[in-house]
Amino acid sequence: MARQILGWDALTTGRALRLAGTPEKIEARIHAMEAGDRDISGPVRVAMEAFLSGWRPAGWSEPGFG
Repeated sequence: MARQILGWDALTTGRALRLAGTPEKIEARIHAMEAGDRDISGPVRVAMEAFLSGWRPAGWSEPGFG
């Protein structure tokens, strides 16, 4: 999975994707996508590909370094 390659937990991934909601809701959305219970949209796929290539959102701090 992409987020494991990145070394991110579900909440970090959701925040990188700028998902809205409580931390619990964000984590649940990421877990639902990974489990196949929720569709992964094209924009989320593109964003994850960008993260894997090294791109980060403006103002981003890598977990553990910010």
